[in-house]
Amino acid sequence: EAELKHGRVAMMAWFGWLAADGAFGFPLRFPGEMYSVESIPSSYAAHDILVSQGSMGFLLTVAAVLEFCTGAVLVEVAKGESDREAGDYGLDPLSFLKGKSEEEVNRMKLRELKNGRLAMLAFAGVVTQAGLGEATQSFPYL
Repeated sequence: EAELKHGRVAMMAWFGWLAADGAFGFPLRFPGEMYSVESIPSSYAAHDILVSQGSMGFLLTVAAVLEFCTGAVLVEVAKGESDREAGDYGLDPLSFLKGKSEEEVNRMKLRELKNGRLAMLAFAGVVTQAGLGEATQSFPYL
């Protein structure tokens, strides 16, 4: 359960880090002056700036509520009251698994797990590289 959750978060974090730094040709930011490129020059600087602005408090609250809500399901699984598979929240809005055989579903789950592992390594790498100096804090991180 934990590896899947961390992998999913790392996949979103990796995409978000690149998107905010303009890896897709232009920086993707929330609207508003406080989120502009002038206010937050890079993903590396974003944490400290957003903590000082107070935006990270909201993010922490949302994460805490989500963890609390999903924690009840984990207790049920631990007690044997639920037969839910790890990481399966019944959410498939794009119907990736609809009409697939058991073998295909298992292959997709393995792909998600492997991509999550790679994303954890990639995110750790880009954060470490950005932390080495000012020259490597913006895309293309060379």
